[in-house]
Amino acid sequence: MRRTLGGLSQVVAQKPYSWFASRQADSVTLGGFVPDLDTAAANTAVASAALPGLRIDDRQTVAFGAPEGFGAMAVAMLAELPKLVSGRVTIDDGRFCIEGKAASSDAFLALEAAMAQAERPGFRTVKCDLEPPAVTPYRWSAEHEAGGGVVLRGFYPDHEARGQILATVRQALVAGTVLRDETKPALGAPSALLAKIARAVGDLARLRQGKVEINGDAYTVAGKGPDSYEACQALRLQIAQMDGPDSVAQAVIECPPAPPPVPVVVPLPEVPGLILHDVLPAPPKPSGSAAPSEPVPAPAQPQNAVSPPAAAATVTAPRAVAPVPFDWSAVRSENGLRLNGKLPDEAARASLLSAARGFFGETPVDDRMSVEPALRSELDLPAATAFALEALSKLKAGSVTIREKTFAVAGEIADAASLAALREFLARNAPAGLALANLPDGIVVRPYGLSLSADRTGLRLSGYLPDQATQAVLRALVGDSPLKDRFEDTTIVVPGSPAGFGAAARAVLADLLRLDLGSASVMDDRVTLRGLTCRELIKSEVETSAATGLPQGFKVDAAVSLRQTGCVVDPPASCQNDLDGLTRRNTVLFGQGTSVVELDATTERVIGEAAAILEKCPGSPVVIEGHANRDGERRGFDNMDLSLRRALRVRDELARRGIEAGQLAVKGYGSTRPLVPHEAPEARAMNRRVQFTVAK
Repeated sequence: MRRTLGGLSQVVAQKPYSWFASRQADSVTLGGFVPDLDTAAANTAVASAALPGLRIDDRQTVAFGAPEGFGAMAVAMLAELPKLVSGRVTIDDGRFCIEGKAASSDAFLALEAAMAQAERPGFRTVKCDLEPPAVTPYRWSAEHEAGGGVVLRGFYPDHEARGQILATVRQALVAGTVLRDETKPALGAPSALLAKIARAVGDLARLRQGKVEINGDAYTVAGKGPDSYEACQALRLQIAQMDGPDSVAQAVIECPPAPPPVPVVVPLPEVPGLILHDVLPAPPKPSGSAAPSEPVPAPAQPQNAVSPPAAAATVTAPRAVAPVPFDWSAVRSENGLRLNGKLPDEAARASLLSAARGFFGETPVDDRMSVEPALRSELDLPAATAFALEALSKLKAGSVTIREKTFAVAGEIADAASLAALREFLARNAPAGLALANLPDGIVVRPYGLSLSADRTGLRLSGYLPDQATQAVLRALVGDSPLKDRFEDTTIVVPGSPAGFGAAARAVLADLLRLDLGSASVMDDRVTLRGLTCRELIKSEVETSAATGLPQGFKVDAAVSLRQTGCVVDPPASCQNDLDGLTRRNTVLFGQGTSVVELDATTERVIGEAAAILEKCPGSPVVIEGHANRDGERRGFDNMDLSLRRALRVRDELARRGIEAGQLAVKGYGSTRPLVPHEAPEARAMNRRVQFTVAK
């Protein structure tokens, strides 16, 4: 005879339902959840066929709850894996993405198209970090063909830069010019690429036919110059004068032949008229004419008379003009670009505006600059202002300033990677003589965010934290939780967080760790929290903490629900439910400010019931939590110590009733975990309590 003991329990769907395939140099790893072993085997077969010769490491786990169409979506994702040099494809419930480094520029474009085409009912793509390959040397060219069109070839670093490049090219060319873009995405662009392209297409626009090319740090131009010999020679001279770090030694511009020289006409000397009065007889005097009168002597001048002075020539000395120092700024906002300051001449102004259009494309430009001929500066002003504009183009909003020789930048940047790129740009590309001030301090990442998620598979943190001290505090919280061995932390330290961000992150993580599963985010000064729990006490605690426990100025959107499925009713979960019910009905009350447990009839019954419940869960670790209200804190009383002593007192009473002392741990939380807001009328009684948490 055989006796079988068992029972039925409800199957709980896995949430989130995650699966991935990761490609490394010599292997492919399959992991996450699949609905059955057949699906796991099919995925392994597809991966082997897609990447023959690579080792397949199968870590897939069977779990209930796969979204409809999961198998087909996994196969579709595996088909894209060969286009990656390294990276992974991921399915997370109804979301999927491809991340990593593409094998080629064409593969990158194909992967982007595949993500858009793979969307189907129940599945949508989410943005991941997919990168094109890096190329060396980095090439870009524009060729003005005989038919009048222009073709672009080479590479662009990202889609935003491509849009700026196309806008710059269209602005430089004659309206109606046919433009064919054959460029492809690739990393490794040289510094100031957009400024170099702006210069190149400006040169190309003045050629009848030709080509401009950027090859790494070298720039070449070749073609047929303007129809006018003088204009063509002026173009040659301009290119030579603009030559700098980018060599144009290979510049070849065909000019029309020089016009024939103008004949030199030497003027003849003036021929004097004939002098005949000394050889011809005098003409006869007319009759009746009066005798010539004797000349009247001029009146005698007095001996002491002074001749009137000759008019003296008035000579005015030129007025000395004080030199004007260079003071210029540019501001980027949602309304456009504003330029302020003085420039030495209109040519400098036109050059700066051209550079601004190159960096900011169609962004409206508010030109408030003026010409000051007395301006003097030792800087290379075109290079210095182009450097400042390129730095500003990397910000979402902000300003750059050059005062005499000092450069300053401040504003908001999109993410940590952009901040690192800006720091590298500022460190490597500053023109000679330009001093950089407040290098990173005036630049902050916005939005500044932290993402958190927790479920049975573990806890994941990603995003930004203000300093290593905050990072250590959060890791200590996790180290004191059941998820300490299933913790994935990809946070990075980025200075410049909003005030109170670290404290908000700590409060949100503490709330999330009390839930069965959930997710949260801290984005600038906004907190979002979603989660599920089987315990009504925890629901009240977390909702109260989210509403009242954040730093001043933070806004919260929190929603905690009781689980409808997945709450196990067998021990030790049943012990937890019974203990929570006991706490709600009969809070273990203490006298105000004391840890003495008065063993009156009610208290005796409550502790006796707690002991009876714990006897049903032998060996299950239990944490006895002491909590307090804020009454004593206003007078400097240490409620944290008081709550710990209350928990210890309850532990001793339970041990005296036969509960194994090693099974019981204690913690004091003071007033940090109220059931209801401390200002509520019922707070004084409800928040002064002892409750129990049974380890799962």
